[in-house]
Amino acid sequence: MLGIFALAGMIGTPIIAGKMLKKDFRSHTVDSVVKPCIQYSPIGNTIKNKKTIERNFLNICKRCEMTINKQDELLDIRECKIGEEYLMYQGFDEESIEYFKELFTENMEMGKSRQRREIKEKHQQYLEMLESDPQDWEVIVYRKNYYGNEEINYRLNKLMENELWGKIVPQKPQYIKGEGTAKYMELHVIKAPKPIINDLNNIYKEVCWLQGLEDGKW
Repeated sequence: MLGIFALAGMIGTPIIAGKMLKKDFRSHTVDSVVKPCIQYSPIGNTIKNKKTIERNFLNICKRCEMTINKQDELLDIRECKIGEEYLMYQGFDEESIEYFKELFTENMEMGKSRQRREIKEKHQQYLEMLESDPQDWEVIVYRKNYYGNEEINYRLNKLMENELWGKIVPQKPQYIKGEGTAKYMELHVIKAPKPIINDLNNIYKEVCWLQGLEDGKW
C-alpha cells in the first residue's frame, strides 16, 4: 500500500509503451477527447490544452493503467512518466505536459497527507492499547527480508525512532544475511498485544513509510 511513496527510478520503456498504447473501448474514448488544440495562438492553445488535461486528468491516468486507490489517489511516482509519454504521443506541447506533472504531484501529496493522518490515528489507538497489562502480550521474532540499498544500521535506527515501533520492540533489532537475493534479514523481537501482532505486516510498512524508508523489493 505505502511503500510506493519512497520509490525512485524509472519504469522500463517496454512497460510504458505497453500501457500507453493498449487499445480498448475505454482507451479509444479517452484518446478521442484528450487531443491538443491547434486552433488558436500558441498561448491560447496551451491554455486550452491545460484545461483539457485538468478536466480529463483521472481518465488519462486510468487510460495509462496507473496505480490508483479507491480514493482516486495515485500511488506510484514512477508512473508519471507513462502519462508524460502518452501526452507526447497525443501531440501535446511541453508546457501542457509540465502541467500534467504538477497535477500528478499535487494528487500524490494530497494522498500522502490523508494517509499520514489516518496511519497516525491508527497507531495512536495501538499506543493506547499498549497501556494494558503486559502479562497478556505475546512475544515473537518478526523476520523481514530487505532487498534495497539502504545501509542496514541506518534502517534499524530509523525504525526504532518511530514511537510505536520503539515501544513494541523492546531490544535493539539484529540482522543476518538475507535469503535468496535479499541483502539482509531483519530480526525484530516483538512484544505486544495480539491485535498488534496480527497486524505486524501492515504496521511495518506504515512505519517504514512514516520514517522515509523503503519497505519492499523494488
